[in-house]
Amino acid sequence: MRNVTAVLIVAIFATGLASAQMKAPPQKPTGPLSVSTPTVPAAQSLESAQRIPRDEAIRLVKSGKAVYVDVRSRQSYATAHIPGAISIPRSEMLNRLREMPPGKMLITYCACKEAEHTSALAVLELNAHGIRNTAALLGGWNEWKAAGLPTSTGDRP
Repeated sequence: MRNVTAVLIVAIFATGLASAQMKAPPQKPTGPLSVSTPTVPAAQSLESAQRIPRDEAIRLVKSGKAVYVDVRSRQSYATAHIPGAISIPRSEMLNRLREMPPGKMLITYCACKEAEHTSALAVLELNAHGIRNTAALLGGWNEWKAAGLPTSTGDRP
């Protein structure tokens, strides 16, 4: 009986070993590795990003409760921006989260032609990283400029 048990144990071990050896080896990546992960959950759409009307944004900024965050390129910001806005291009946003003023609403704006696309994405990214007091400026930079509201130039607010 011991011989039968020993033979069974050896057979089970050999079967497991053979099975393990038959598995395909891990594939090596053929292209560049991507270490970034999606920052905005796929289920969220741009329409879910909070928006804020210009008049309300102006009121909140004047009262010190909010700050404008220009998510356009540095060059666009230097050419002209909303006075007092901080420049944090969307491509740099996640690396610069610590620069966001604490305790203030962050009002992002861009110069998109369609529904504040870039600033809405910025709002969703900030929300995904725990910064909830955010909104995209309705009409963004283009409507601000078209309304003849004040602008500043240079690379500093």
